Amino acid sequence: MRVYRSYYPPPHVPTDVSISQYLEIYNPDFVANDKIIFEDDWTGRKLTYGSLRKEAAKGAWGLKYLFGIQEGDVVGICAFNSVNVVLLINVAIWAGATAALFNPLSTSEEIEHYLEISHPKLTFVDDTSLKSVESAICSFGSSSTLGSIKLVTLTSVSTQTRKFDDLFHHNGYLSPFDLSSRDNRDCTAAVCFSSGTSGKPKGVELSHHNLIASLAGIRSTDPIFYNSSCRSVFFAPLCHIYGLNSVVLMGAYLGYYTMVMKRYSLAALVSLSAQIRANTLRILPSIAVALTKAQTLDLTTLCDIKYIICSGAVLPPEIIESLQKMLSNAPIFQGYGMTETNVATLRPDQWQRVGSVGRLFANVEARIVDDDMNDVAHGEQGEMLIRGPTVFRRYMNDPKSTEETFHQGWMRTGDVVRCDDQGFWYLTERKKELIKYKGFQVAPAELEAILAASGLVDEAAVCALWDEDEVSEVPIAYVVLTEEGMMRKGRGEDVEGKLRDMVDSKVAPYKRLRGGAVVIGSLPKTGSGKVLKRMLPARLAKARKGKL
Repeated sequence: MRVYRSYYPPPHVPTDVSISQYLEIYNPDFVANDKIIFEDDWTGRKLTYGSLRKEAAKGAWGLKYLFGIQEGDVVGICAFNSVNVVLLINVAIWAGATAALFNPLSTSEEIEHYLEISHPKLTFVDDTSLKSVESAICSFGSSSTLGSIKLVTLTSVSTQTRKFDDLFHHNGYLSPFDLSSRDNRDCTAAVCFSSGTSGKPKGVELSHHNLIASLAGIRSTDPIFYNSSCRSVFFAPLCHIYGLNSVVLMGAYLGYYTMVMKRYSLAALVSLSAQIRANTLRILPSIAVALTKAQTLDLTTLCDIKYIICSGAVLPPEIIESLQKMLSNAPIFQGYGMTETNVATLRPDQWQRVGSVGRLFANVEARIVDDDMNDVAHGEQGEMLIRGPTVFRRYMNDPKSTEETFHQGWMRTGDVVRCDDQGFWYLTERKKELIKYKGFQVAPAELEAILAASGLVDEAAVCALWDEDEVSEVPIAYVVLTEEGMMRKGRGEDVEGKLRDMVDSKVAPYKRLRGGAVVIGSLPKTGSGKVLKRMLPARLAKARKGKL
């Protein structure tokens, strides 16, 4: 067995403290309690290093004694980015509850699925998500426990739900959830949702140990970069593992400053970064391209940027070169990870390795195997297997998927990689059929199921289409029509457009069929009848262009 190990020193990851206790005990950069570490661009609220902990303790008391939340209960959170969301996640975990993070862009049907998996005792919403969550809860009926989930609003003036501020209208403070006599590997702190090839998203349970290992590992991997001096603007959803780790927890741990954006816009990102004198720029590949083409934006205002972190996909060399010229040759860090692994690789110093996603994260081990799960020779490509304390605990209420994801203690990533002689890793393709749209996972099976239920589609296959303008994969559907579908198309109806609109109306914006729907006579299949997605036109075109 060929096992690849990290070049970085393995940090101590305790098993007898909760993540909240860990944040109480450790202050690696000796950050002052009055330092502002969180602010957002729309509520005006700020949190300091000390007030985050104080307010988390106070809110946890309210959650337990005023809202009736007990250890192990699930608290749902479905709201757009704000300082209150940062605080709320910490409040729930501090109280010993499990914070289940729902994407506020989700439709009511998608939220139904999240609720069915997580069974929250109460759910926090904002004005934007309130109606969708209410609709999802009502769909279960009053006789179901899911139909009686209590709602709490962060921003609404509605008189029919309790308010976030009610958590703090008292003088009580709760000690952080105590795991001194228990194993933190067996206690779930948070649930993020990750799409799988089987279709609908799965609830990824992250233990207190997973989250502590991520914080300790990031610090150990690069203490010069990850420290209290970092200043950045963050626009990605806090419900995503990236937001949970990089902002909610890492910011609380190291005490660096983050300006949290409610919604993304390129102009606002540049303006806010200049305003706060950000020294770190967090972007996606599509934003990197937009910056290189942004003739109306004055990028000279970003003169304080010292580091650029790009997540979601590997940047083309020409974009890296162009962006660095525009931003004083700031190094660009590209990493690799997924919800189930937190962070698997990182690149803190050897940033000139164009195309690499870095070296193994501290405390992480990896293997590269062929289709028969045999280790391949060094330098050859194969599927990446991961093992380490950052790897998730299990899929919530889904033992079958959990079992299928692990092989003899190693987590199957579904990604094809290779490793060079210096320990740098390169992602060559995704073995799984997941589509990666600007950092978001899209499961083809979910979209295929919607198409199949339309009555117009006999068979459907959804795959990734590389979009040069988006600088991202986008979903495209190839469909074989039913007789009804063929009749409508024969009458001149825009069947493809109707199918696209139908799918788009039922899913979150990032899952939309941006590549459209294409009618074909038949789907390519194996002798046993399995669809050969690699033979679909978009996949063949992608292979010819060498895109991931």
